[in-house]
Amino acid sequence: MYDTIVIGGGAGGLTTSIGLASAGKKVLLIEKDHLGGECTWGGCVPSKSFISASKTASTLTEALEMALKNVHAIGDSELPHISNFKNIDFVKGEGTFIDKNTILVNGQQYIGKYIVISTGSSPFIPNIKGLDKVKYLANHNFFYEKGDYKSITLIGAGVISLELAFPLKKLNIDVTILEKSDIFLPMMEAEVRDFYLNKLKEAGINLILNCTSMEIENIDNNILIKTNNGDFLSEKIFISAGRTPNIQNLNLNKTKIKYDAKGVSVDEFMRTSEKNIFAIGDIASSFKFSHVAGYQGEIVVRNILFPYIMKKIDYSFIPWTLFGDIEVSKVGLNEEDAHKKYKKTYIYSLDLNNERSLITFEKAFFLKIICDNRFNIVGATCIGERAGEIIGFLQLMIGNKVKFYKVMNSVQAYPTYTYYIRNLAKKAYIDYLRTFLP
Repeated sequence: MYDTIVIGGGAGGLTTSIGLASAGKKVLLIEKDHLGGECTWGGCVPSKSFISASKTASTLTEALEMALKNVHAIGDSELPHISNFKNIDFVKGEGTFIDKNTILVNGQQYIGKYIVISTGSSPFIPNIKGLDKVKYLANHNFFYEKGDYKSITLIGAGVISLELAFPLKKLNIDVTILEKSDIFLPMMEAEVRDFYLNKLKEAGINLILNCTSMEIENIDNNILIKTNNGDFLSEKIFISAGRTPNIQNLNLNKTKIKYDAKGVSVDEFMRTSEKNIFAIGDIASSFKFSHVAGYQGEIVVRNILFPYIMKKIDYSFIPWTLFGDIEVSKVGLNEEDAHKKYKKTYIYSLDLNNERSLITFEKAFFLKIICDNRFNIVGATCIGERAGEIIGFLQLMIGNKVKFYKVMNSVQAYPTYTYYIRNLAKKAYIDYLRTFLP
């Protein structure tokens, strides 16, 4: 019998397995494909590597080969790393439930006191007439496609499409993005949407909104997409229409776990309705990021080790970064949502007209920090090189509940961006002092 059985060896499953094993627990880790999961083999690692490779590669094939070298360098290191933990047993295969404590893999049953489900998600494939008659790409096969091509249509204007569009265009591939909604990046600030609209136009990338109906045909080895907003012909199509949880083959009906098409229901401690079974990652969260799965895994490790003083999950300070032509990163609320939630808010912003941006010849920079009436940071958005690292600095403050004006208690090196964030904190401190005036 194992202390914990972990189903899925992605970011969440690896974090959980290593964390529990480091505390002396006996763990069984089950993975049907590759350790590292979607992020390593079809998401974050290949996409960001592809973005970087496109800056020096002369062809699509060359850029993909460069990206896949990174994928294997990182992904192939996972099994040797796991093997260093003598109390982690690894089984390659598909795990299914027999009951709330028993998992079947490759015809053999394993029993665990706790079970953690971390099986991730797959691309959601929309019901488009004719789609089943053509070969389409999605994040799981895009980076492994052989051969160059001259045109591609991306269906869905989400983060994945925006990240791939710019490097594809740099490699002299015609790119069109079709989006069924009348808005893209709805969770972002209006300044970010305006910025990306301009960047797409500058790059010659077509973004077509309000494509509420689509139909697909094969025409002379090309793919024609007919929409209510025009017809679009390209050699390849890429589907980026959301994610669907990988729960179909788990036999969850053998347990009392509550689930639906969106995934597994969990409480604030990441427990399912079977209290000895936890669920983390894409199957249990609307934040479908590897760092969120890892964070959830850390919470589960804590709650398995200390079941009488469980820690709650907190999504208020989850950062995410769009690695487009220029990085965009955010944490917390946007300005519109902050105004709805709080009676009083304070906005502090920095644009391209600052000495750091001038010194480093930045093409674009924007930072907005939103505080509530007590000067707690409730949201921040940044556009610019290393935007993710800048937001990381602010996320650290949110997570540790440090009031924004207290950045003044630090000394930041000139001319770093944190130096100018400290200058914004001075303004916050003045606003704070004003609250005491009659």
